[in-house]
Amino acid sequence: MNARNHFVRIALSPAVAALLCLAACQGQVGGSGPGAAPPGGSTGGVGATGGGASTAGSTSIIGTGGGTATVDCAAPHAPALHARLLTPSQYDNTVTDLVKVGGDPSKDFGGGAATQLDDLGVELRANAAASIAHQAALSLSQWSACAATDATCEQQIIDKIGPEAYRHPLAAAERQELQTLFDAGVKEKDFATGVEWFLTGVLQSPDFLYQLSKLQAGEQAGQLVAIPPYELASRLSYFIWDSTPDDALYAAASTNDLSDAGKLGTQMDRMLKDSRFLRGITGFYSSYLRLGSFREVARDDAGFSTDIVAALRTSLLMSATQLYQGSTPANVAGLFSGSTYYLNGALRSFYGLAGTDTAFTPADMASEERHGILTHPALMALLARPDQSNPISRGLFVRRTILCQDLPPPPTNVVIPPLPPVAAGLSTRERLDQHTKAPLCASCHTLIDPPGFALENFDQVGRHRSVDSGISTDTSGTMTTAGDLNGDFAKGSDLLTRIAQSQDVKGCFAQKYFEYAVSRVAAADDACSVDRLKKSFVPSGDLLALVASIANTDSFRFRKSEGAL
Repeated sequence: MNARNHFVRIALSPAVAALLCLAACQGQVGGSGPGAAPPGGSTGGVGATGGGASTAGSTSIIGTGGGTATVDCAAPHAPALHARLLTPSQYDNTVTDLVKVGGDPSKDFGGGAATQLDDLGVELRANAAASIAHQAALSLSQWSACAATDATCEQQIIDKIGPEAYRHPLAAAERQELQTLFDAGVKEKDFATGVEWFLTGVLQSPDFLYQLSKLQAGEQAGQLVAIPPYELASRLSYFIWDSTPDDALYAAASTNDLSDAGKLGTQMDRMLKDSRFLRGITGFYSSYLRLGSFREVARDDAGFSTDIVAALRTSLLMSATQLYQGSTPANVAGLFSGSTYYLNGALRSFYGLAGTDTAFTPADMASEERHGILTHPALMALLARPDQSNPISRGLFVRRTILCQDLPPPPTNVVIPPLPPVAAGLSTRERLDQHTKAPLCASCHTLIDPPGFALENFDQVGRHRSVDSGISTDTSGTMTTAGDLNGDFAKGSDLLTRIAQSQDVKGCFAQKYFEYAVSRVAAADDACSVDRLKKSFVPSGDLLALVASIANTDSFRFRKSEGAL
């Protein structure tokens, strides 16, 4: 260990210990967001699937045991708020915005806001901090307003980077700690070393690595507390931009403007028009569409290379985020309808379309019964087995992600027989029907399989097909316990059309975005916020208005105090 790391570790030992304590505290890190609920995770506990109205001033919540309770929504409600670790993308974006260092420094971190740091996690972040600090010290002029190597410039760097990295004004003790690191580096060698040691320390601090919710004087357990201005600014920025607040948002926090609805609205309008908003929606759709899972995708197809997999991931993300770039207002209906996707030349060739351009440009797959992201080749390939389609995975995705329904795993004491092997003259649907005839299996598969069968016109790499193992594909079925999707459908495209028009699907989408914003699965204390959110979003489907509405919910702006530590 070199002198820099040795000294920084000694100086930061209380902070490192705090990191491990934060990780060890049971329940002290929220859900897997942003990325909110785990992909396809439970959302039970916050009312019905869709956007149906509740009685004025109240809403019903469904308990884990199936019972219901009525909550008075005339008063604000919000659950407790715990520390949320910066996700890898938030870490990278923040580093870029602070010191202009790119290159995916968090590539080895893994996980999201729910990650609990162990010794290895702390070590990985210490190594990343040292590397970033070294690069930033060599490129001081790219991010620092001063270029001198004197005490005045040192103070300017501390006063600029310290509050931006910690996302609050520095206390006297915090400032002294950072100056001690800086001065020690200067004494060890030179000004650049001081910069390096200072940044290495900043980037290992809990105030940098976590979004923290700090107790306020006089808090009482159960009391509803407004999120303080700087914490709210941070919460807004990481939700909308996937990065740290800028100077304008920081200034709004310093004057408590964010507590004023009109001034908060002005900030929201500005942030939604900023190019950094693309980072925020990229973060949401990366979670919603499980983009991290593409690292493990391999299929039994000679042309299905790692380049194709990488291109599919990019294509799926662009096909969602480009909705926000058009001349017409972004609407959720466009997410579940249409047959145009963004493909490059490699994907066009793989899926039999004309064009060799290396750029991702719109391509119409109109003759293939495509209906928005649900039938995007990438998602169909992701929700498949190496050598066959997978109606179970696809059906679970519809139930959990599109309808917000919690389906339990199979009982642990039940031995599940394997599917019959792939064979000519036996379609995937026929093989699955044989597999699920047992009454114990049928109880769940009557819910899971129909939406999966609706997608049987797409094989394991997402190509359209009308024949499976010599048998004409049968995409008909019956939806039950599915809100306004209930009923028979003669072919899969009928169900997909119904999904694009569904109020329940819109309501679920609003809930999923909410869960991403608050970095956890919706809890009982979120019921009123989620209910109001659905009511405002379902009639319009306006995706930009949804982001603003989430930021105005009680659950986003308040927290329930757990009292003194």
